Amino acid sequence: TRLAADIENLRIEAESERLRTALLNSLSHDLRTPLVSVIGSLTGLGEPGMDARSRAALIAAGLDEARRLDRYVQNLLDMTRIEYGALRPRRSAVDVRELIGTARAELAGVLAGHRVEVDFPAGLPRLDVDPVLIGQAISNVLENAAKYAPAGTTIGIAAAVEPGHLLLRISDDGPGIPPAERAKVFDLFYRIGDGDRRPSGTGLGLAIVRGFVEAHGGAVRALPGPQGRGTTIEMELPTAQ
Repeated sequence: TRLAADIENLRIEAESERLRTALLNSLSHDLRTPLVSVIGSLTGLGEPGMDARSRAALIAAGLDEARRLDRYVQNLLDMTRIEYGALRPRRSAVDVRELIGTARAELAGVLAGHRVEVDFPAGLPRLDVDPVLIGQAISNVLENAAKYAPAGTTIGIAAAVEPGHLLLRISDDGPGIPPAERAKVFDLFYRIGDGDRRPSGTGLGLAIVRGFVEAHGGAVRALPGPQGRGTTIEMELPTAQ
């Protein structure tokens, strides 16, 4: 019994150390990178003789990076709430089109290099969700799709209705996720070794998506893209009665 307890304690310590290391890596790189960009933009604005177009470009770049930094920090705070069981959705009847529109507006700079196509059937029911939490989940999935899909490709947003819930699907035309890793991408701090791989990212985005969706009694899945290319993230969300 003591041996089993010692092994479990060692496992917990190893897992905690892994999470601490991942968090430090995130803070040292993923959070510092946009901060450096913001500082660079502000420094450039102080240069004499700058024309209006260059000044506007620096302001836009600084704002984009500041918003990116804000999203990273919000993801860290949200993950803390999920881990400590402090997540309490404030549900209301919400139109999924409004959530998509808000997310697209907030990510205008991130999505600028992609075509976004929305294909919703008529008569969609309203969702019974917390608009802030599910709006953040949608933003995380859209940002992930824009990050991993080549510039100029299409990000598709579609929906289907089933009894009691709505299936919201966001698809990209990136390299895809290997079948063996489709469930793991929702784990905390998990990063894919092959397929959808990039050097940046906290490994929090999809973990938060799962936490927010499951807090509403729903589910989230990673699937192949519509034509077998890329990735589709499918969120199963409750509908209002």
